[in-house]
Amino acid sequence: MTCLLFVLFSYLAGSTNGSIIFSKFLKQRDPREYGSKNPGATNILRSGNKILALATLIFDMSKGFIPVFIAYFFIDSKALLQIIGICAVLGHVFPIYYKFRGGKGVATSFGAILGFDLILGLICLLTWLITAFLFRYSALSAIVSFIFLPIYTWFSYESILITSLYFMLALVVIYMHKSNIKNLLNNTETKIGSKN
Repeated sequence: MTCLLFVLFSYLAGSTNGSIIFSKFLKQRDPREYGSKNPGATNILRSGNKILALATLIFDMSKGFIPVFIAYFFIDSKALLQIIGICAVLGHVFPIYYKFRGGKGVATSFGAILGFDLILGLICLLTWLITAFLFRYSALSAIVSFIFLPIYTWFSYESILITSLYFMLALVVIYMHKSNIKNLLNNTETKIGSKN
C-alpha cells in the first residue's frame, strides 16, 4: 500500500508542469506555442527568459527528486525506488492534467536519478554538461546521457534488475527525442541559447 501511494504521488507530482504553470502565472507566452512546442526548460530558454528557464529546470528536477527522496525513508527496495522515480517521469511525459501531452522527461529523470543515487545522478549530469559544452545541442546531450545511463548503472550496481529499469527509462527519454534525432541528422536542430 505504501508503495502504491508513492507511485500515485510521484505520477501526480510529475504531471505538474513548471513551464506551463510559471508562464501562465507570469503572463508569459505558453511554451507549447513557440519553438519546439515542448513544455520544458530548454524551450523556455528560447524565449530569452533565463530566470523562467532556470525556475522550470529546478521545478522539473525537484518533482523527480522529492518523491524518491521521501520514499527512501519508507521503502527498502532499490527497484521500487527506481519505479517511483520513473513514475514521476511518466507523469511529466504523459501528464493527466494536460491530456497526456507533456515534455520529454530529461530534467525530471535527472532529478529522479539524483534522488536514487547522488553519484550516479551527478555522473549523468556531467555527461550532459560535457556533451552540451562540446556540441551545443540540448537534445544530443540528453540522448548521449541516456545512452550511457544503463552502462553507468551496471558498473555501479552490477544488477540486471536495476540496470533494466534504467534501460527502460532511457528508452522512454530517447524515444521522446525522435523528432530531435531527425533534426540532428538533417542538421536543422536548434542549438542551446538560439531563439526562434
